[in-house]
Amino acid sequence: MSFATIEPTVIDEELIRRAINEQLNPEIAEIAKKEGVDPEEVLSLRLDYKNILKIDNLWIYENITKLQLDNNIIEKIENVNFLKNLKWLDLSFNNITEIEGLGSLTKLTDLTLFNNRISKIGNMDDLVSLQLAYLIRFENLRVLNMTGNPVHKNPNYKNYCLAHFKNLKYLDYRLIDQESIAIAREKHIDSIISQEEEEKINAKRKQELNQKQELDKLHQKAHILKIDSLFDRMFDEDQDYKRLLPIAPAILSDMKEEYRAKFEIVVKEFKHFVLKKSQEKQDETNAILSCLDGVKSTSDKECLNKLELFHHQKKQLIKIVQVSRNPKEIDDTIKELRDLTVNLSDYLMNAEMIIVEQFEDVLKDFERSYTELCNSIGECGQSSFARLRDLENEYLEKFTENIQAMYERFNKGDAEEVDDEIRDIMSDKDVLMNAVNSSHDFRMFKLDQQEDGLVTGLAKDLESIVKDMYAKEIKRNRDRVSEILALLDKTNAEIDFAEENSY
Repeated sequence: MSFATIEPTVIDEELIRRAINEQLNPEIAEIAKKEGVDPEEVLSLRLDYKNILKIDNLWIYENITKLQLDNNIIEKIENVNFLKNLKWLDLSFNNITEIEGLGSLTKLTDLTLFNNRISKIGNMDDLVSLQLAYLIRFENLRVLNMTGNPVHKNPNYKNYCLAHFKNLKYLDYRLIDQESIAIAREKHIDSIISQEEEEKINAKRKQELNQKQELDKLHQKAHILKIDSLFDRMFDEDQDYKRLLPIAPAILSDMKEEYRAKFEIVVKEFKHFVLKKSQEKQDETNAILSCLDGVKSTSDKECLNKLELFHHQKKQLIKIVQVSRNPKEIDDTIKELRDLTVNLSDYLMNAEMIIVEQFEDVLKDFERSYTELCNSIGECGQSSFARLRDLENEYLEKFTENIQAMYERFNKGDAEEVDDEIRDIMSDKDVLMNAVNSSHDFRMFKLDQQEDGLVTGLAKDLESIVKDMYAKEIKRNRDRVSEILALLDKTNAEIDFAEENSY
């Protein structure tokens, strides 16, 4: 007797496609086989009992919330970090030796690792407290199953889980009771306090990061991204300044801080004005969109009332044509129907024309107001960056005086002992002054670059918002005219049919 050997499998597109088709409703499975399934619509995936050795090729199924990979021969948890929406993960009955690769799955609520070979968790190989610390980050974890793993045999395992996993409801297929949690927390009070302190620090960092990201969004929208770090970048990225600083570190550092204080006053005033006007731009945009929606809504309501009345009259008149035996009555009714249709067409087209004219008037006012706001920001930017350049020139003058003074002292032999690199630059005045000027040019370049970002962004805003509004209105108008023409064609066809089939 011989047994066929099943080759280890890696998850590929064909395996996934078959698995998706297997779990579909039979009524739509055939359609799915022919047309395929949109990866974004796949929320659950069963890949159990497939002899899978390696997890791979799941990256396009980013909306999956439930992934079943039990009863395979998987040795490593990998290539699942991008499944940001995953809540339920079953990796039971595999050959996994370490919990890892789950760091980005912040929505995870149910993790089953029953019957693996796990004795190590997340590059930690000390006590069980270290082994399980990797899982504490999953704040939403409600269910954890680790039975059948070496780590489960550790006497501290259960108490550690109960003490540290705040939202855990089920541990190893058993409902957790409050009394057990209280006992466990008492035993691990020191590590819990440490954990809570760390959580506070992490929460503060997260809050600060979120605030910075929100601020960056505002700044990017206002075209002043990285304005807060402009001064630091002017010096931190200036290689010539770094070469010159050791010549007189204390004096040059003091000069830099004096420059910073004046620089930041200008930037603060500039930022306040730009963000205020940027919000006004957004308010102006919201106002015109609301106004246009109101005009269209009113017109649509009036047109719908007109249509309802027309359909009622059409129905009655067609009925007369169908039952009448009087040729004159039929002819008069057909004429009345056609006249009503023409009147409806005129009414709907006229209503559409009024919307178009109102749109033109409103958009002209909007464009004028929006242009004024963009110009005011541009003018503020122009004056603010002119002030910053004046400050830079003032700084250059003082900087040059100090460097020249140090040069004279050095060549008279009055300067303290310096290293070879400083000696090389101080021994040649042309090289020294070229470095000073290059440093100044670099900072000026950074100012120009920041201002260019503002000017370019404002120009794009002005061009794109008006163009987009026109494009959307043209499409809306064309769609509405097409609807009206289609309605007229259908109505005339109904009238023709009624006339042809009259007595």
